[in-house]
Amino acid sequence: MAAPDPERLAVWRSFLTTHSLLDKALTDALFNERGLSLVWFEVLNALQLAGGRVRVMDLAEHLVVSPSSLSRQLSRMEEHDYIRRERARPDDQRVVVVVLTKDGRAMWRRANTTYQRVLRRYFLSKLTESDVASLQRALSKVIDGLG
Repeated sequence: MAAPDPERLAVWRSFLTTHSLLDKALTDALFNERGLSLVWFEVLNALQLAGGRVRVMDLAEHLVVSPSSLSRQLSRMEEHDYIRRERARPDDQRVVVVVLTKDGRAMWRRANTTYQRVLRRYFLSKLTESDVASLQRALSKVIDGLG
């Protein structure tokens, strides 16, 4: 098997560096401005996008995390009254639904302004329409190959 060419390896390294730098910028801004971790924001955001309710297993899949790791985060978020967990049906104790609370929705609104500002500043504003189309096409190929 031939070794990957230097250009592709450089793109991979740039992708990792970009992700790490954006992750750090978002993490720092959310914590400093809102006292919220990026992980918690991602949970709140996923719930907001899902209409405020989602099964734990679906949430874990969406966030690409293990259900046990997510469960620990949800317990802490529940203590802050950002979410609550409910049984999907009284007759089925296995299926748990995460529900976005009023406080969680308010925190999401505040944190989303921070998240969007940082994302626009460091990422979105740097891309042309052509860049967006190219990145979407390339990343979809990678995602399809992994999924």
